[in-house]
Amino acid sequence: MKQFFFFLLIFCSISIQAQRKDYSSNRIGLQGQYALLDLNTSNFETIQESGFLVGLSKRSAFYNNFDLIFGVDFMQTSIAVNAENTTAIEQVEYTWSGAQVKLILSYLIAGDYLSIEAGHVLQVNSKMKLDNADQSDLIVKGYTNLQAEDIQEWSRVSGIVMAGISVGFTHVRLTANYQYGFTNALNKLNDQDLQLKDPAATNFKGNLGLITAGIVLYL
Repeated sequence: MKQFFFFLLIFCSISIQAQRKDYSSNRIGLQGQYALLDLNTSNFETIQESGFLVGLSKRSAFYNNFDLIFGVDFMQTSIAVNAENTTAIEQVEYTWSGAQVKLILSYLIAGDYLSIEAGHVLQVNSKMKLDNADQSDLIVKGYTNLQAEDIQEWSRVSGIVMAGISVGFTHVRLTANYQYGFTNALNKLNDQDLQLKDPAATNFKGNLGLITAGIVLYL
């Protein structure tokens, strides 16, 4: 995480130096977003949980009615997986921290008032940390021996595409977007030899889905 904050500092310094006198088309933004994370997979029963993203973005004029946005966000989100104890089903929650680097093309429908946006996101994150250590030995639903603590090593790097909309004014914009991971978020589990513990624990595959909504304040 130290590398992330170092990169954030460098990004901020370069962006400030690169500002043009044309303020309306070259702006640095401070952003915060509420996020809902889900995992599309047949390997587990997952439950959507919430989190947040905070960071910086740089909006610059690109071509005609197009702006180019480069952004870096720190993120923390959660997700829950159904697991079984001896008498009932429990939701086991995991927390996921990391960073996103975004390159987004924005089409200005009505200047600063309305735009649609799409682009690519590179996400780097920690493993899925089990929130409650007392649930570590619960059996993941659908398996006989696979425990909740066994599935924390999810893939650390994900490729994501996103699309969204922003509305507002020169200094303030409200944003909403949907992000979909086109890489396998569970691929790292395939390298853990989990089939030795549970024969059904093979061929893990899942795609992230992230809905975000928030605000950007331009300096």
